[in-house]
Amino acid sequence: MKLNLSDEIASLESIRGKYAKVFPGYITHIRFPRFKNIADGTRIDFSFPVTALVGSNGSGKTSVLNALYGAPAGRSTGQYWFSTKVDPIEEGEGSPSRFIYGYRNAAFNGIVETRKARVRKTRNGLPDPNYWEPTKESPGDGMVEPELKPNKSYGGRSKDRWNPVSRKVLYINFRKELSAFDKYFYFGKEPVPHAPPPKGARVSPLRISSKMDQVRHDAELLARVIESGNTAYKYRNRKVATENRLLNQEELEIASFVLGRQYEEARWIRHRLFKGDGGLSVVFKTKHGRYSEAFAGSGEVAVTSCVVQILGAQRGTLVLLDEPEVSLHPGAQERLLAFLSKMARTKQLQVVFSTHSPHLIAALPDDAIKAFHQLDDGRFVVLDASHPYAAFRRLGVVDGGEVRVLVEDQLAKSVVKQALMLFSDQAQAAIFKVEYMTGGAEAILKYQVPVLMSAPGHTLILLDGDKKRLDEFVDPDTIAAADDGSLGARILEAVGVEPAFTVDGGVAGGNAVQRAAAQRRYLAWLRQNVHFIPTLCPEALVLIAAGKIDAAATTAQHHKDRLRSLTVELYGQDATNQRTDMHGEELLARNRAGSAELAQLAQILVAHLPKAMARHRQSDQP
Repeated sequence: MKLNLSDEIASLESIRGKYAKVFPGYITHIRFPRFKNIADGTRIDFSFPVTALVGSNGSGKTSVLNALYGAPAGRSTGQYWFSTKVDPIEEGEGSPSRFIYGYRNAAFNGIVETRKARVRKTRNGLPDPNYWEPTKESPGDGMVEPELKPNKSYGGRSKDRWNPVSRKVLYINFRKELSAFDKYFYFGKEPVPHAPPPKGARVSPLRISSKMDQVRHDAELLARVIESGNTAYKYRNRKVATENRLLNQEELEIASFVLGRQYEEARWIRHRLFKGDGGLSVVFKTKHGRYSEAFAGSGEVAVTSCVVQILGAQRGTLVLLDEPEVSLHPGAQERLLAFLSKMARTKQLQVVFSTHSPHLIAALPDDAIKAFHQLDDGRFVVLDASHPYAAFRRLGVVDGGEVRVLVEDQLAKSVVKQALMLFSDQAQAAIFKVEYMTGGAEAILKYQVPVLMSAPGHTLILLDGDKKRLDEFVDPDTIAAADDGSLGARILEAVGVEPAFTVDGGVAGGNAVQRAAAQRRYLAWLRQNVHFIPTLCPEALVLIAAGKIDAAATTAQHHKDRLRSLTVELYGQDATNQRTDMHGEELLARNRAGSAELAQLAQILVAHLPKAMARHRQSDQP
């Protein structure tokens, strides 16, 4: 089996805007008037069916998962968040902890909101301080009483409120997805120690003095369960296993795909062994042999368990995953996301997961990435959309997550920096590092690009608009191998220089095969990484923004002379070139908000990020 992550994301994108109708019980948004450490009024919109919650430890990601778990009918957030003497939940008078979420009601033919609040309740004669229930619509929380048609019955409506959405929930916390062996060996209690036997006394083989003794003893019982192939085997008149089966073909293929291994079979066993703690054991078989979870990586059992549970989930299930990247290498994380995306598409699952991993968000659209940001008062808000690179920076991942921008001169550098200041998300703007090269466009195209096209990292070249010779760079894949002799002329036509390639020597000026290969890479690199400022030169962009453009100017030099003359008017004839550049930056800074050309340049920068992300993912493949 092979799934393509980009194709799966694209398939989900193709039905964008229809999720609430296509996905049963789809939760469109959730709001938090008052909830744990989340800032009052925070809202998360689920505009894509696979959503990543990204943020530092303690930022509220798991709190959101807990709220979502308690949203549907029959579920309670109190199962995960409850008051204790050490960590009491303090309620304001008349302002309980609560959240509000939206979903589509078919009878109403629109999005409705349900409010769930923590209320004082008595159950079975005892106070229950952790009871959550749906409450009536609250105008104070921005809820609007719906306009209902008289004498019409609305399914899901109870007098003054909409009932909770009815749907299944699957919540998997990967930090707790431990195999039976790991659970006992690393976290279980030590056996009660025995007094040393008398010297020369016969020691029973059943004597258990350590965890290793216990594992050896119970492994014999587990082996008998495996041999039986069912759950019939008993020990001391009690069944040892509650489940005992081979994974079916689909489960086996997907586990193999995600983990990058080739399993011939895997046996799934739930049992009560290991001092009664029990749990899940998986026995894997590959062409190299058979081994249990005691010798498998912890990620193997966690992923296998996740695959089995999700494949077994009902259509329309809300799937909540807490840190699914645990114990998985980057390639496996991306393949897990491909599987989750396919399941979202084919089974209409809504998937929400928390993560600290850049690899689990790199392929997602911006609005599927919800970044948690801490305010000065310590509480957290959630940004409705975040580019993956910006999310990387919030996670503290800065290596490999920057885009180097090369421009021709100092004023061009200043113009690009001003464009970055238009970004609403400055964490995204911080991704770009702007530099200018001495020697201008010719030096960049002749000497820098041949080096950059094989170098690590991500570089965007922004040339002045007067260097643009063609509407679009040619795609080398459209040039037949028989036309390799024309590649040099095509490059000269596109950029006006002959790049300095390093190829082996020989007749006719070097190895023709190597040169053609280098020329094709050069043309491909131009298409991906070279763009142009949307005016003839940065001076023209500055003058247009400041309303000081000379309408009669037709060349870049005319614009440069115009900015120079304005600088001289202010600073005198001895004004330096540096002073002219500084004056240009000041003019643009004062008029930044109204510059359409600067906004266009900002869009060029934003548009380059997906290309850099694709290259980032390729460079990280194992």
